Amino acid sequence: MFPLKIKEIVKDLPFTKDDIGRSRDEVYIFDKRFVLKISTDSERLFREKERVDFLNNAGFPGSKSVLYLEQDDKFYYLRTCLDGDSLIDKRFIENPSLLISVISEVFSALRSLDGVGCPFKSTDNEGDDFIHGDLCLPNIYVDKDNRFIGFIDLDNSGLGDRWYDIAWILWSLEYNLSTDKYNEALLSEIGVVFDRDKFEEYIPEKLRGMRL
Repeated sequence: MFPLKIKEIVKDLPFTKDDIGRSRDEVYIFDKRFVLKISTDSERLFREKERVDFLNNAGFPGSKSVLYLEQDDKFYYLRTCLDGDSLIDKRFIENPSLLISVISEVFSALRSLDGVGCPFKSTDNEGDDFIHGDLCLPNIYVDKDNRFIGFIDLDNSGLGDRWYDIAWILWSLEYNLSTDKYNEALLSEIGVVFDRDKFEEYIPEKLRGMRL
């Protein structure tokens, strides 16, 4: 099922297929130790690897690349697994104040990457700040003590407009909490005034449900 080089690494570890996320790739998790993505889109998958490697070299928390290879017209990217929970875990959805506090720490972490010489640009937006490029709650991971430990789905990260991340985290917050009443609290926590033009520029009309 998997290439020999990958089997040599994961050995007999039990694995499950991840059907929770919205990835366009096949995703397998090996005993919370490795994550394998299988894709037919080599450019996008390799972008993710490059950005994971960049963040590692910058000393930023996150998973580490293990192997990237091509076989039979498919592309395979194996990385270490983040040992924690995403921000859609029940303990955050049921405690919006805690969720907002963690998101604020994530934005501070992102700002620490501004000006460190990132060689990549995000797509669909322009700017000089480092952005995740798909900053939604399922893509942010923390440990059992709610400390930020890294991102997933980094293929669109790089230099861009920080409002791209702000717009998507606002959308994700409202989507996952089924209410917009915490949006202003988040904006206040990160010290940002709502910019309707930016929000509407980056969030497709069919996804907008906010009443800010």
